[in-house]
Amino acid sequence: LPVDGTETCGAFVCSGDVSNITFDGTTLTLTGLPFDDDPEGAVFTLLTTVTGTSSEGISYDIYENQDTTPIPGFNRYLAVHKTTDGGEITVGVAAIEGYAEFGYSGAWYDVDNITTTIPTLGLVEYTGDYAGTLTFAGPGLLYLTDGEVEMQVDFTDSRLKGFITDRDVYSVTGAGTLTDVGDLNTLVLNDAVITDGSFEGTVTSYDDTETPVEGGTYQGFFGGGDAAVIGGLVQATGDYDLSQAEEDPNEDVFTARDLGVFTANCTAACPTSP
Repeated sequence: LPVDGTETCGAFVCSGDVSNITFDGTTLTLTGLPFDDDPEGAVFTLLTTVTGTSSEGISYDIYENQDTTPIPGFNRYLAVHKTTDGGEITVGVAAIEGYAEFGYSGAWYDVDNITTTIPTLGLVEYTGDYAGTLTFAGPGLLYLTDGEVEMQVDFTDSRLKGFITDRDVYSVTGAGTLTDVGDLNTLVLNDAVITDGSFEGTVTSYDDTETPVEGGTYQGFFGGGDAAVIGGLVQATGDYDLSQAEEDPNEDVFTARDLGVFTANCTAACPTSP
């Protein structure tokens, strides 16, 4: 991140190691990811759909590239794919398992109905959910993350900020079973400027002593009539305790990178056309 809109990937825009994307509603094909077992582009099949219990209902699709019998020397990828309820914005990420230094990954988006004429007045709230991939500098693990999103938008002064809360970490089996293995701190989406329907900013999370533990970036877009929805990408890097033991010293603390996507709907003081 950031995805600057100049790298086209079929109908999508992408960053990282992904060079082309096709999606037919069921099968996701990603080209450019090394060691994905297919030189023509790895076919990712739907592993499971996650539906949670937040106020908006956490919802995202998990895709996997591996067959039942993996090819020796090639690696498992997981992908998270999300679309707003009305289909205005689609966002996704993919990451590899088995690398000591994060490994290969990529992010993408497709905006079918971007809002370029932004409302000029109002303080508006958006709520939604987030899902991502968590990789490590050290152990070659690949986990998934999810959480709830809340964003406040000041259309009068073209500013935006927000939070990603209740961030959980999961391991995922080849059968699509998720096991909760830990959690992450609330991620603060620091104030960003809205320009032509899009925004870019920084992210930070803090521990119980208010010490920063993660840093990174986020970006996103408004979509639909009257900026009804938001979609975006997030990258945050910081320390993660695999044991969740909070011991000092702790040999299970490694640098982790959370690369994910979010969507949110306008839920309070929503703007409407005159």
